[in-house]
Amino acid sequence: MKSKILTGIKVVFLILLVSWMILFVADYFRARGKEKPFICLSEQTKTNQNGSLYTCVSFGYKYFEFKGVNGEEKYGFGAAFIKSDTEKSWEE
Repeated sequence: MKSKILTGIKVVFLILLVSWMILFVADYFRARGKEKPFICLSEQTKTNQNGSLYTCVSFGYKYFEFKGVNGEEKYGFGAAFIKSDTEKSWEE
């Protein structure tokens, strides 16, 4: 009985891990094509005199796009808990 429960937990964990990996890879390639991720847990848009910064946080990773007033555009994809250089310069 205990072995069946443990096996079930392992199977569920493995399914969740593989699903997350597929979503991560798909969102990575969408970000390279300048498209938003499939799932956004939180979205935020900030605007100032230099342009606008859009951030979408998903399951452990985030996508951002910066559009400057002079036509400059930057797109990025990375870990949700690490700030990119664009986000750091935005806060200054």
